[in-house]
Amino acid sequence: MTLAADRPVLLYVESDGMVLLVERNGRLTFPREGEVAHELEFRGEMDFPEAKVLFAVPRLHEWPRDWTFKDDVPAMTNVETIVHRAINASLVREVVGALCYHPDGERILLVKASRGFTKGMWNIPGGFVTYAEAPEQGMLREMKEETGLEIRLEKLLGVFTQKFGSPYYMRGHMYLARALTTALELQKDEIAEAQWFALADANRLLLNPFGRKAIQALERGVGLPLE
Repeated sequence: MTLAADRPVLLYVESDGMVLLVERNGRLTFPREGEVAHELEFRGEMDFPEAKVLFAVPRLHEWPRDWTFKDDVPAMTNVETIVHRAINASLVREVVGALCYHPDGERILLVKASRGFTKGMWNIPGGFVTYAEAPEQGMLREMKEETGLEIRLEKLLGVFTQKFGSPYYMRGHMYLARALTTALELQKDEIAEAQWFALADANRLLLNPFGRKAIQALERGVGLPLE
C-alpha cells in the first residue's frame, strides 16, 4: 500500500458489515496504523483530500458484535465526515452497457457524451442502474433515454469491476443487444452524437475498459444467453 506523506493514513477495517471505529476527540473515526491488534489483509485504498484510507479485512475468530454496523453510520451524528465518505465510497456503483448491433448485423452503435468525465469520447450506450432496478431493465431504459432505440438483449457478455480514478469502484453488466428500431432520437443534454461502426472500428475508438472487455468477450464467444 502507498502511504501518504501529506495526509493522515487511516484504516477502514470491515468484517461482515461491521466496521471498527475508535473514539478520538469525542467523535468516532477510523483507527490509525498501530491501533489495530488484528492481522489485516489490505484490499485497496481511497484517496480523499483530508486523508488516505486503506481498506482492510481482519482475520477474526468470531463476529465482531461490539463494532459499528455499517448501515447504521449514515444516521449517526457523532462520526467524523471521513467515515461517512469512505463508507459511501465502499459501495460499488452498478452500471450497464451494450454492444448493440444494427438490424443489418454488421455494425454496432457508439455514442459520444456531451457531459461528464467521458465527454467527447466514443462509448457504448449505457449508464447507472437506479434503485430497485434490475440491470436488464436499466439497460433497456438507458438505451431508450439516450438514443430513442428499442432493443432486444441477447446475451450477458460479462460482469466486470473497474476503478475509475476515484475512490469508487464500478461494476459493469455488459450485454450483447440487437436494435429493433433505427431512428435515433438523442438526449442532447447527455449524448452529442451517435453513429454505427464496424466492430473493428469500434474497438479502435473505445477507451472505456468495460466496452473493450465486452468486445473481448464477444470475440471469445463467451457469455450467458438471455431469454
